[in-house]
Amino acid sequence: MKRYTTPLLLITLALALAIPAYANPVNGTYVSTDIGGQLLTGRASTWRSGINSGLPHVLHAQSWNGTALGTQWELTCATENINFTVVNNFNASGNGTVDYYSTFNGGTLTFYAGGWPWGDGVANLGVTHVHTTVPVHNFQPSGYPTINGSTSGTFIGGCALSFGIANGLGLGETRSTDLASVKPVDFPEFLDGSCGLASPGAQFGTWGTAITLSMNIDCATPTHNSTWGHLKSIYR
Repeated sequence: MKRYTTPLLLITLALALAIPAYANPVNGTYVSTDIGGQLLTGRASTWRSGINSGLPHVLHAQSWNGTALGTQWELTCATENINFTVVNNFNASGNGTVDYYSTFNGGTLTFYAGGWPWGDGVANLGVTHVHTTVPVHNFQPSGYPTINGSTSGTFIGGCALSFGIANGLGLGETRSTDLASVKPVDFPEFLDGSCGLASPGAQFGTWGTAITLSMNIDCATPTHNSTWGHLKSIYR
C-alpha cells in the first residue's frame, strides 16, 4: 500500500527543522576561561552612524575561541539612542582619565547549544550599561581604554539572566584623522540602527575585547499545590 505525506505534515516538518532547538537554561553562576571557568571570553564592536560620532550606537559582541567568533554566545542589537555621559577625571596637568557612561536598550543574548553546564537559550535584554575609562596624559588619550559592562534579561521560558564584563579593552576605532582605520575581520560585524549589517560605506565605530565575564542564571522553582483535590483534578 502506498503511503502519502500530506502537505500539512510537510509544512510542520519544515518548520520544525527551521526552528533551532534550545535546552532549558540551568541555574547557577558561571565565569569565563580567563578566571577558571568555561564561558568563553569575547570580542565586541559598537557601530555609530558617523566616522567618529553620531547616533544610534549599536552593540554586537560574540564569544571568541581563538579562531572563530560566536561558537558559544552572541549579544546583538543593544542600541544607544542618547549620547553617553562624559566625566573628566584629570588634574591641572591633564593627567588622569576620562570616563564614558553609555546606556543601551533592548537586544538579545543567545547561548548556543554545545553541552555547556548552563544549558542554552535566548534572553531578551533590558538595559545594558557600559563604562569606558580612557587614560589621559597631557590632555591626550594614552594607552588602551578599559571597559566594564553589565546587562540583564529574561530567557524565553522565564529564567532571569545577569551578565557582566569586568576587564574589556578598547583596541581600535574609526577616526576622522585616519580614514584608513578599519575594523579587523576577526571582530564582530558592525550592525546598523536597523540591526542589519552596516553598509560598506558606513563601517564606523569601535572594537575591542570582552574578558573576565560572569553570568548568573536564576530559574525560580515553581510552587506546586500538593493537596489531594489538586492531584485528583490533574488525573481526572
